[in-house]
Amino acid sequence: MIKPISVFYEGQDDLIEVLATSIASVCYNTKSFINFYILDCGICELNKKLLETLKHKFDNFTIEYIPMDLKKFSQLKGYTEKNYVDCYSRLLIPELKPELDKAIYLDVDIILMDDIKKLWDEDLKGYELGACADLGYQKFIQTRCVEQLGISKEQIYLNAGVLLLDIKQWKKNRVSDQLFKIAEKYKAEIVYVCEDILNLYYNHNKYKLLPLRYNLHQLENFIHDVCAPNITDDYVNEEWKKIVVLHLSPAKPWKIGEYRNEDLKYFSCFWFFSKMTPFYEGLALRFNNNSNKTMLGVTLGTLHGLYSDLQKKVSDKCTKEKIKLFNFLPLLTVKHKNKTTKYKLFGFIPFCKKKGK
Repeated sequence: MIKPISVFYEGQDDLIEVLATSIASVCYNTKSFINFYILDCGICELNKKLLETLKHKFDNFTIEYIPMDLKKFSQLKGYTEKNYVDCYSRLLIPELKPELDKAIYLDVDIILMDDIKKLWDEDLKGYELGACADLGYQKFIQTRCVEQLGISKEQIYLNAGVLLLDIKQWKKNRVSDQLFKIAEKYKAEIVYVCEDILNLYYNHNKYKLLPLRYNLHQLENFIHDVCAPNITDDYVNEEWKKIVVLHLSPAKPWKIGEYRNEDLKYFSCFWFFSKMTPFYEGLALRFNNNSNKTMLGVTLGTLHGLYSDLQKKVSDKCTKEKIKLFNFLPLLTVKHKNKTTKYKLFGFIPFCKKKGK
Protein backbone atom coordinates (compact mmCIF):
# COMPACT_ATOMS: atom_id res chain seq x y z
CA MET A 1 0.00 0.00 0.00
CA ILE A 2 1.36 3.42 -0.97
CA LYS A 3 1.64 5.72 2.04
CA PRO A 4 0.08 9.18 1.77
CA ILE A 5 2.27 12.28 1.63
CA SER A 6 2.41 14.19 4.92
CA VAL A 7 2.38 17.98 4.53
CA PHE A 8 2.49 20.40 7.46
CA TYR A 9 1.58 24.09 7.64
CA GLU A 10 1.40 26.67 10.40
CA GLY A 11 -2.06 28.23 10.27
CA GLN A 12 -3.75 31.38 11.59
CA ASP A 13 -6.93 33.23 10.68
CA ASP A 14 -5.06 36.25 9.32
CA LEU A 15 -3.63 34.23 6.40
CA ILE A 16 -6.37 31.64 5.99
CA GLU A 17 -7.06 32.70 2.37
CA VAL A 18 -3.41 32.18 1.46
CA LEU A 19 -3.26 28.84 3.28
CA ALA A 20 -6.32 27.63 1.36
CA THR A 21 -4.72 28.72 -1.92
CA SER A 22 -1.56 26.78 -1.11
CA ILE A 23 -3.54 23.65 -0.22
CA ALA A 24 -5.51 23.91 -3.47
CA SER A 25 -2.28 24.15 -5.48
CA VAL A 26 -0.91 21.00 -3.82
CA CYS A 27 -4.10 19.02 -4.46
CA TYR A 28 -4.40 20.23 -8.05
CA ASN A 29 -0.86 19.22 -8.99
CA THR A 30 -0.55 15.99 -7.01
CA LYS A 31 -1.93 12.56 -7.91
CA SER A 32 -1.04 10.96 -4.58
CA PHE A 33 -3.19 11.17 -1.46
CA ILE A 34 -2.11 13.92 0.94
CA ASN A 35 -2.56 14.14 4.69
CA PHE A 36 -2.42 17.82 5.63
CA TYR A 37 -1.52 18.65 9.21
CA ILE A 38 -2.25 22.22 10.26
CA LEU A 39 -0.29 23.44 13.27
CA ASP A 40 -3.24 25.42 14.60
CA CYS A 41 -1.95 28.74 15.93
CA GLY A 42 -5.40 30.34 15.89
CA ILE A 43 -7.97 29.24 13.30
CA CYS A 44 -11.67 29.70 14.07
CA GLU A 45 -14.19 26.91 13.53
CA LEU A 46 -15.87 28.67 10.60
CA ASN A 47 -12.61 28.93 8.68
CA LYS A 48 -11.95 25.25 9.35
CA LYS A 49 -15.35 24.40 7.90
CA LEU A 50 -14.62 26.55 4.86
CA LEU A 51 -11.30 24.78 4.32
CA GLU A 52 -13.16 21.47 4.37
CA THR A 53 -15.25 22.64 1.39
CA LEU A 54 -12.15 22.15 -0.76
CA LYS A 55 -13.22 18.50 -0.72
CA HIS A 56 -15.96 19.49 -3.17
CA LYS A 57 -13.17 20.02 -5.71
CA PHE A 58 -10.54 17.51 -4.61
CA ASP A 59 -10.84 13.99 -3.22
CA ASN A 60 -7.16 13.33 -2.54
CA PHE A 61 -6.64 14.84 0.91
CA THR A 62 -7.54 14.98 4.59
CA ILE A 63 -6.89 17.78 7.10
CA GLU A 64 -5.97 17.29 10.75
CA TYR A 65 -5.58 20.25 13.09
CA ILE A 66 -2.95 20.12 15.81
CA PRO A 67 -3.58 22.78 18.50
CA MET A 68 -0.48 24.78 19.38
CA ASP A 69 0.02 26.49 22.73
CA LEU A 70 1.99 29.58 21.72
CA LYS A 71 2.51 30.53 25.37
CA LYS A 72 5.29 27.94 25.56
CA PHE A 73 7.26 30.12 23.12
CA SER A 74 6.53 33.43 24.87
CA GLN A 75 10.01 33.77 26.36
CA LEU A 76 11.72 33.25 23.00
CA LYS A 77 12.66 35.78 20.34
CA GLY A 78 9.75 36.38 17.96
CA TYR A 79 9.75 37.28 14.29
CA THR A 80 9.70 41.00 13.37
CA GLU A 81 8.81 43.81 15.75
CA LYS A 82 5.39 42.19 16.28
CA ASN A 83 7.18 39.26 17.94
CA TYR A 84 5.42 36.42 16.11
CA VAL A 85 6.35 33.14 17.80
CA ASP A 86 4.18 30.73 15.80
CA CYS A 87 7.21 29.99 13.60
CA TYR A 88 8.64 27.78 16.36
CA SER A 89 5.82 25.29 15.81
CA ARG A 90 7.52 23.74 12.78
CA LEU A 91 10.49 22.76 14.94
CA LEU A 92 8.20 20.41 16.89
CA ILE A 93 6.73 18.47 13.95
CA PRO A 94 8.58 15.19 14.72
CA GLU A 95 7.48 15.42 18.37
CA LEU A 96 3.87 16.05 17.41
CA LYS A 97 3.65 13.19 14.89
CA PRO A 98 6.33 10.65 15.90
CA GLU A 99 4.49 7.82 14.13
CA LEU A 100 5.38 9.27 10.71
CA ASP A 101 8.54 8.36 8.83
CA LYS A 102 8.96 11.66 7.00
CA ALA A 103 7.20 14.96 6.50
CA ILE A 104 7.17 18.09 4.36
CA TYR A 105 6.76 21.51 5.93
CA LEU A 106 5.53 24.44 3.78
CA ASP A 107 5.08 28.11 4.57
CA VAL A 108 1.58 29.28 3.68
CA ASP A 109 2.90 31.74 1.06
CA ILE A 110 3.80 28.88 -1.25
CA ILE A 111 2.10 27.45 -4.31
CA LEU A 112 2.92 24.19 -6.03
CA MET A 113 3.73 24.37 -9.72
CA ASP A 114 4.21 20.60 -10.09
CA ASP A 115 3.60 17.35 -8.21
CA ILE A 116 4.77 17.55 -4.59
CA LYS A 117 5.69 13.87 -4.79
CA LYS A 118 8.87 14.95 -6.57
CA LEU A 119 9.97 16.65 -3.35
CA TRP A 120 8.66 13.77 -1.24
CA ASP A 121 10.77 11.27 -3.19
CA GLU A 122 14.04 13.16 -2.69
CA ASP A 123 16.58 10.91 -0.94
CA LEU A 124 17.86 12.56 2.25
CA LYS A 125 20.79 10.12 2.32
CA GLY A 126 20.71 9.79 6.11
CA TYR A 127 20.36 13.50 6.86
CA GLU A 128 17.64 14.64 9.25
CA LEU A 129 16.75 17.64 7.13
CA GLY A 130 16.58 18.65 3.49
CA ALA A 131 16.26 22.31 2.50
CA CYS A 132 17.12 24.77 -0.27
CA ALA A 133 19.62 27.60 -0.26
CA ASP A 134 18.31 31.09 0.44
CA LEU A 135 19.13 33.21 -2.61
CA GLY A 136 18.67 36.38 -0.55
CA TYR A 137 21.62 35.60 1.75
CA GLN A 138 23.67 38.78 1.44
CA LYS A 139 27.09 39.73 2.77
CA PHE A 140 25.77 41.84 5.67
CA ILE A 141 23.61 38.90 6.80
CA GLN A 142 26.59 36.56 6.64
CA THR A 143 28.68 39.01 8.66
CA ARG A 144 26.05 39.05 11.41
CA CYS A 145 25.73 35.25 11.36
CA VAL A 146 29.49 34.75 11.58
CA GLU A 147 30.20 37.38 14.23
CA GLN A 148 27.15 36.96 16.46
CA LEU A 149 26.12 33.33 15.99
CA GLY A 150 29.36 31.61 15.06
CA ILE A 151 28.01 30.28 11.77
CA SER A 152 30.80 29.36 9.38
CA LYS A 153 31.55 31.47 6.32
CA GLU A 154 31.15 28.33 4.19
CA GLN A 155 27.62 27.64 5.44
CA ILE A 156 25.11 27.69 2.56
CA TYR A 157 22.35 29.47 4.44
CA LEU A 158 19.16 27.41 4.17
CA ASN A 159 15.66 28.81 3.83
CA ALA A 160 13.15 27.43 6.33
CA GLY A 161 10.04 27.93 4.17
CA VAL A 162 10.25 24.42 2.68
CA LEU A 163 11.61 21.57 4.80
CA LEU A 164 11.85 17.84 4.14
CA LEU A 165 12.18 15.97 7.44
CA ASP A 166 13.32 12.47 8.32
CA ILE A 167 11.14 12.05 11.41
CA LYS A 168 12.90 8.96 12.73
CA GLN A 169 16.41 10.42 12.46
CA TRP A 170 15.24 13.72 13.94
CA LYS A 171 13.67 11.97 16.92
CA LYS A 172 16.63 9.66 17.39
CA ASN A 173 19.01 12.61 17.64
CA ARG A 174 16.66 14.73 19.78
CA VAL A 175 16.94 17.61 17.34
CA SER A 176 13.96 19.59 18.66
CA ASP A 177 15.52 19.78 22.12
CA GLN A 178 18.78 21.08 20.66
CA LEU A 179 17.01 23.68 18.51
CA PHE A 180 15.13 25.14 21.45
CA LYS A 181 18.32 25.29 23.49
CA ILE A 182 19.83 27.36 20.67
CA ALA A 183 16.71 29.55 20.56
CA GLU A 184 17.05 30.27 24.28
CA LYS A 185 20.81 30.79 24.25
CA TYR A 186 20.87 33.14 21.25
CA LYS A 187 17.52 34.91 21.63
CA ALA A 188 19.27 38.28 21.75
CA GLU A 189 21.23 37.60 18.55
CA ILE A 190 18.87 35.76 16.20
CA VAL A 191 16.95 37.82 13.63
CA TYR A 192 15.44 35.45 11.08
CA VAL A 193 14.41 33.10 13.91
CA CYS A 194 13.99 29.61 12.39
CA GLU A 195 16.51 30.23 9.62
CA ASP A 196 19.14 31.40 12.10
CA ILE A 197 18.42 28.54 14.50
CA LEU A 198 18.49 25.82 11.83
CA ASN A 199 21.61 27.20 10.17
CA LEU A 200 23.41 27.31 13.49
CA TYR A 201 22.42 23.74 14.34
CA TYR A 202 23.27 22.48 10.84
CA ASN A 203 26.44 24.58 10.72
CA HIS A 204 29.11 23.54 8.20
CA ASN A 205 26.37 22.37 5.80
CA LYS A 206 25.33 19.31 7.79
CA TYR A 207 22.01 19.03 5.99
CA LYS A 208 20.86 17.78 2.58
CA LEU A 209 20.97 20.68 0.13
CA LEU A 210 17.98 20.28 -2.19
CA PRO A 211 17.73 21.62 -5.76
CA LEU A 212 16.38 25.16 -5.89
CA ARG A 213 13.31 24.03 -7.86
CA TYR A 214 11.80 23.06 -4.51
CA ASN A 215 11.90 26.58 -3.05
CA LEU A 216 12.31 29.31 -5.64
CA HIS A 217 11.94 32.98 -4.71
CA GLN A 218 11.89 35.90 -7.09
CA LEU A 219 15.13 37.23 -5.67
CA GLU A 220 18.47 38.33 -6.98
CA ASN A 221 21.12 35.62 -6.60
CA PHE A 222 23.10 37.14 -3.73
CA ILE A 223 24.27 33.88 -2.17
CA HIS A 224 26.50 33.03 -5.14
CA ASP A 225 29.01 35.76 -4.30
CA VAL A 226 28.78 35.21 -0.55
CA CYS A 227 29.28 31.48 -0.01
CA ALA A 228 27.85 29.37 -2.85
CA PRO A 229 29.93 29.62 -6.06
CA ASN A 230 28.11 26.61 -7.52
CA ILE A 231 24.75 28.41 -7.38
CA THR A 232 25.32 30.37 -10.57
CA ASP A 233 22.79 32.52 -12.42
CA ASP A 234 22.70 29.89 -15.17
CA TYR A 235 21.85 27.21 -12.61
CA VAL A 236 19.08 29.37 -11.12
CA ASN A 237 17.61 30.02 -14.58
CA GLU A 238 17.58 26.29 -15.32
CA GLU A 239 15.84 25.59 -12.01
CA TRP A 240 13.10 28.08 -12.91
CA LYS A 241 12.39 25.90 -15.95
CA LYS A 242 11.93 22.88 -13.64
CA ILE A 243 10.10 24.67 -10.83
CA VAL A 244 8.09 22.55 -8.41
CA VAL A 245 7.61 24.90 -5.44
CA LEU A 246 7.16 28.67 -5.79
CA HIS A 247 7.76 30.72 -2.64
CA LEU A 248 5.81 33.97 -2.89
CA SER A 249 8.47 36.09 -1.24
CA PRO A 250 9.39 38.87 -0.80
CA ALA A 251 6.50 40.24 -2.90
CA LYS A 252 2.99 38.91 -2.33
CA PRO A 253 0.55 38.76 -5.28
CA TRP A 254 -2.41 39.42 -2.97
CA LYS A 255 -0.87 42.66 -1.68
CA ILE A 256 -0.26 46.07 -3.19
CA GLY A 257 3.06 47.51 -2.12
CA GLU A 258 6.52 48.45 -3.21
CA TYR A 259 6.62 45.69 -5.84
CA ARG A 260 4.74 46.05 -9.10
CA ASN A 261 2.47 43.01 -9.22
CA GLU A 262 2.62 42.74 -12.99
CA ASP A 263 6.34 42.04 -12.65
CA LEU A 264 5.82 39.02 -10.37
CA LYS A 265 6.53 35.60 -11.81
CA TYR A 266 3.40 33.47 -12.00
CA PHE A 267 1.20 36.26 -10.59
CA SER A 268 -1.82 34.77 -12.38
CA CYS A 269 -1.10 31.28 -11.05
CA PHE A 270 -1.73 32.42 -7.49
CA TRP A 271 -5.15 33.77 -8.46
CA PHE A 272 -5.88 30.64 -10.52
CA PHE A 273 -5.52 28.52 -7.38
CA SER A 274 -7.15 31.11 -5.14
CA LYS A 275 -10.30 30.96 -7.28
CA MET A 276 -10.64 27.28 -6.31
CA THR A 277 -11.09 28.25 -2.65
CA PRO A 278 -14.09 29.60 -0.70
CA PHE A 279 -12.05 32.68 0.22
CA TYR A 280 -11.44 33.95 -3.31
CA GLU A 281 -14.13 36.66 -3.46
CA GLY A 282 -13.05 38.28 -0.20
CA LEU A 283 -9.36 38.19 -1.05
CA ALA A 284 -9.95 39.57 -4.55
CA LEU A 285 -12.19 42.34 -3.22
CA ARG A 286 -9.57 43.39 -0.68
CA PHE A 287 -6.89 43.33 -3.37
CA ASN A 288 -8.98 45.51 -5.69
CA ASN A 289 -9.85 47.96 -2.91
CA ASN A 290 -6.19 48.30 -1.97
CA SER A 291 -5.32 48.76 -5.65
CA ASN A 292 -7.85 51.56 -5.93
CA LYS A 293 -6.55 53.25 -2.78
CA THR A 294 -3.00 53.07 -4.11
CA MET A 295 -4.07 54.52 -7.45
CA LEU A 296 -6.05 57.25 -5.70
CA GLY A 297 -3.03 58.16 -3.60
CA VAL A 298 -0.90 58.45 -6.72
CA THR A 299 -3.62 60.45 -8.48
CA LEU A 300 -4.12 62.91 -5.62
CA GLY A 301 -0.39 63.41 -5.30
CA THR A 302 -0.21 64.11 -9.01
CA LEU A 303 -3.17 66.50 -8.81
CA HIS A 304 -1.53 68.48 -6.03
CA GLY A 305 1.48 69.14 -8.22
CA LEU A 306 -0.62 69.91 -11.28
CA TYR A 307 -2.82 72.28 -9.30
CA SER A 308 0.21 74.36 -8.32
CA ASP A 309 1.62 74.36 -11.86
CA LEU A 310 -1.66 75.36 -13.48
CA GLN A 311 -2.23 78.21 -11.07
CA LYS A 312 0.90 79.80 -12.48
CA LYS A 313 -0.33 79.40 -16.06
CA VAL A 314 -3.82 80.90 -15.86
CA SER A 315 -4.45 84.64 -16.24
CA ASP A 316 -7.40 86.97 -16.36
CA LYS A 317 -8.01 85.91 -19.93
CA CYS A 318 -10.26 83.00 -20.84
CA THR A 319 -8.01 79.93 -20.82
CA LYS A 320 -8.49 76.18 -20.73
CA GLU A 321 -5.82 73.69 -19.79
CA LYS A 322 -6.00 69.89 -20.03
CA ILE A 323 -3.67 67.44 -18.31
CA LYS A 324 -3.72 63.87 -19.60
CA LEU A 325 -2.65 60.73 -17.78
CA PHE A 326 -0.63 58.33 -19.94
CA ASN A 327 -1.07 60.89 -22.76
CA PHE A 328 -4.69 59.89 -23.41
CA LEU A 329 -6.78 59.85 -20.22
CA PRO A 330 -8.05 63.36 -19.34
CA LEU A 331 -7.01 63.66 -15.71
CA LEU A 332 -7.58 67.34 -14.92
CA THR A 333 -9.26 70.18 -16.82
CA VAL A 334 -8.80 73.77 -15.67
CA LYS A 335 -10.93 76.54 -17.13
CA HIS A 336 -10.27 80.18 -16.22
CA LYS A 337 -12.76 82.91 -17.12
CA ASN A 338 -13.61 86.28 -15.59
CA LYS A 339 -11.38 85.76 -12.56
CA THR A 340 -13.02 82.39 -11.83
CA THR A 341 -11.12 79.14 -12.12
CA LYS A 342 -12.96 75.81 -12.36
CA TYR A 343 -11.26 72.46 -11.94
CA LYS A 344 -12.76 69.20 -13.22
CA LEU A 345 -11.43 65.70 -12.54
CA PHE A 346 -11.38 63.43 -15.60
CA GLY A 347 -12.90 66.32 -17.57
CA PHE A 348 -16.41 66.13 -16.09
CA ILE A 349 -16.33 65.79 -12.27
CA PRO A 350 -16.32 69.25 -10.57
CA PHE A 351 -13.23 69.18 -8.40
CA CYS A 352 -12.70 72.75 -7.20
CA LYS A 353 -13.86 76.30 -7.91
CA LYS A 354 -11.91 79.42 -7.06
CA LYS A 355 -12.88 83.06 -7.49
CA GLY A 356 -10.29 85.78 -7.80
CA LYS A 357 -10.48 89.15 -6.05
